[in-house]
Amino acid sequence: MFPTLMSKTFFILSLSLTMCYVGAQLALNYFRQAHRDGKKFVTVKTTQHGEQDLVVDKDLLMKIFWPILGINVVCFIGLMFARNIFPLNMVMMGLFTLTDGITLGIVLISINENLAIKVAWLTAVITLFAGTIGLYSKVDFSFLGQVLFWSLIGLIVITFIRIFVSIQGLARRVIAFIGIMIFVGYLLYDFNKIKKLRNLAAFNNWNTALDASIDIYLDIINLFLQLLDLLGDD
Repeated sequence: MFPTLMSKTFFILSLSLTMCYVGAQLALNYFRQAHRDGKKFVTVKTTQHGEQDLVVDKDLLMKIFWPILGINVVCFIGLMFARNIFPLNMVMMGLFTLTDGITLGIVLISINENLAIKVAWLTAVITLFAGTIGLYSKVDFSFLGQVLFWSLIGLIVITFIRIFVSIQGLARRVIAFIGIMIFVGYLLYDFNKIKKLRNLAAFNNWNTALDASIDIYLDIINLFLQLLDLLGDD
C-alpha cells in the first residue's frame, strides 16, 4: 500500500498531525464546555476584532499545562528509545503527538484560540512551499545543517530565558521571526534529506520513514508556535 519511502513518511506524518489536532481539540473543547457550564475559572472577552476569546485562570492553566508537558516529554523520550521497535514506536508516536496537541491547545487558550485557523493555514502554506523546494530543487541543502543546529540552540536558550524574563513588543516579534526562519530552514533541510534517501532501497523502510516524519512533524509544530507568537497580542 505504501511502496515508497515518501509514501510511508507522509502516511505517518498525516497520522501524527491528526493526533495532534485531536489533542488540541480535546483541550479547547474542555474549556469551551467549562464556560458553557458556567465554571468560574473560565470567562470570555471580546477581542478588538469582535471575536470571543476564552480567558482561563492562569494558575489553573499552569497546573494543567506542566503535568501534560511532563507526560509529553516522557512520551517523546519513550519514542526515542522505541523508534526501531515496531509497533511500539508507532504507539509512542501516537501518544507523543496526542499529548503534544493537548499542550498546543492550552497554549492557544493562553494566547488567543481564534488565531488557530489563521496560523494553521499559514503553517500549511509555508510547509508546502518549503517542502516543494526541498524535494524538487536541485540545491543540496545539507550545508544548512550546522547553521540551523547552532541557531536552534540559541533559540532554545532565549526561550528558556523568556520563562523568567518577560519579552514583549518588537523584541518578541523579532525573536519569533528568527524562529520562523530557523524552522523554514529545517523544513528545507529535512525534505531535502528525504529526496536523497528515497531512491535508495536500503532506506525504504518504516523505521527510516518514522525518523523522517518525526523531524518534519517537529518542524511543522515549532513553525506553528513561532507564527502564533509572531501574530499573538502582547
